[in-house]
Amino acid sequence: MKTRAFQLALLVVVAASLSACAGQRAFTRGTYEDPEQIAMLDDRWNQNDMQLVAKKVVESLIAWKQRDALDKPVVILETPKNRTTEHIDLQALYDHVKTALINSGQFTFLDKAAREEIAKEYEYQGSGYVNANEATGPGRQRAARYLLGTVITSNTQQVGNDKLVYYKTTFELTDIETTEILWTDHKEITKAFKKKSIGL
Repeated sequence: MKTRAFQLALLVVVAASLSACAGQRAFTRGTYEDPEQIAMLDDRWNQNDMQLVAKKVVESLIAWKQRDALDKPVVILETPKNRTTEHIDLQALYDHVKTALINSGQFTFLDKAAREEIAKEYEYQGSGYVNANEATGPGRQRAARYLLGTVITSNTQQVGNDKLVYYKTTFELTDIETTEILWTDHKEITKAFKKKSIGL
């Protein structure tokens, strides 16, 4: 009986020692990686997907603009629609597209999100605290002519250890005056995964 109790006590001590040695685990000693490099650590939407979509949209929009010989279109962004079951930062996708189009020198974007803050700034500049020769105010903002919107959908198929994830991201450019959809394009992405055991 004493031998069995001793063995149990020894087992508890050894387990506690091993647990203490292992300690808490954390991600350490990180390295910088190339953001353009394709890396799929899981089966969710990632930055590579965003880059693929943005590249397709930017090239297509610039080609449309040049084909129709438009002046520099003045664009405002519509609230993006995420129709997937994932949390996807579509604002980051918008920022990617917007930055590339502005830097192309062929599109002008208006800042819809800043309107409330700009209105407050107009009030302050008209309060008398600001030099009247430098103050600005309402009535001189540019009007958007086009609305750029996007919607993303997804579908997942899983059989046994095989999983297929499909995304479709569609962009549309609408004429605000006529409500005509003047341009639309989409990017499809399909990714295949196999379920494997994860070791410690």
